[in-house]
Amino acid sequence: MKVTVTTLELRDKITIASKALAKKSVKPILAGFLFEVKDGNFYICTTDLETGVKATVNAAEISGEARFVVPGDVIQKLVKVLPDDITELSLEGDVLVISSGSTVFRITTMPADEFPEITPAESGITFEVDTSLLEEMVEKVIFAAAKDEFMRNLNGVFWELHKNLLRLVASDGFRLALAEEQIENEEEASFLLSLKSMKEVQNVLDNTTEPTITVRYDGRRVSLTTSDVETVMRVVDAEFPDYKRVIPETFKTKVVVSRKDLMESLRRVMVIATKGSESVKFEIEENVMRLVSKSPDYGEVVDEVEVQKEGEDLVIAFNPKFIEDVLKHIETEEIEMNFVDSTSPCQINPLDISGYLYIVMPIRLA
Repeated sequence: MKVTVTTLELRDKITIASKALAKKSVKPILAGFLFEVKDGNFYICTTDLETGVKATVNAAEISGEARFVVPGDVIQKLVKVLPDDITELSLEGDVLVISSGSTVFRITTMPADEFPEITPAESGITFEVDTSLLEEMVEKVIFAAAKDEFMRNLNGVFWELHKNLLRLVASDGFRLALAEEQIENEEEASFLLSLKSMKEVQNVLDNTTEPTITVRYDGRRVSLTTSDVETVMRVVDAEFPDYKRVIPETFKTKVVVSRKDLMESLRRVMVIATKGSESVKFEIEENVMRLVSKSPDYGEVVDEVEVQKEGEDLVIAFNPKFIEDVLKHIETEEIEMNFVDSTSPCQINPLDISGYLYIVMPIRLA
């Protein structure tokens, strides 16, 4: 076996595949990269049994066939320090010889017999989506997912296909983020991908220059495919809650406010809020929204923001971090805040732009 490749290409594909390396496993082989040279192609594969990555390396020269595993920590450090030149790989028995310029590494490999097969999603629903669009949708919702891995039905992002509509939803039980966009599709399906898998989705989207990406779902697995990388993820065997139940249908108070002004006000009151109850009271009156936070040890703060209000006056309290998070993910100059009462969820969305909404549960007023 002999492969000639640019160091940059080898480094890039190692970096992409590294995201699926098993960090903690009773199987040492899962902490390694599978190198496979077959039928004139050079593949680099990794898996943690939940996610698998198969990257095709664009090599200048490929000859022979081989299949072996190299230690993950060694090869990642190695490619970072190789000269930015041409790299040659060859196999001598169970030793991988890596040569670049005047540098030669000889790395002991492991047999690939026990390396799990990475099986892509088979026949099922297939659709294409604009890469930048999907990247934006994921970014708008992933922050709201539960971070606790034991909350299996919330520790991820729910995907919903309804004919020509793709919807992504995430929630941690205290807040919910939803993004939806039109795509070309006639199928209906839904599945839940873990937060870990979703970070791999982000990795794929960040590292491709292709305008579209192919998504395939077969009921058990989801595959994301570009011309040179295939990522396979197991869907979570847990039921995502009925998120539509927490989205209010009618509102009694509507506020339009500058996103920038509200963000600056929040950051001022959080100086005190983070020292106490992690609570900020929103007092909504005609043309003004007053933010109030008190701490028995540090004092209090009151800050006012000019708003346009329709409907009833209202006093309601929130965890300010949850409001700040959504403001970071809205790009419009103004936002809408829609309220029912002091104990019901609040809906926040960009002004006059559909396709994204954020639900946050209030905190009980003292």
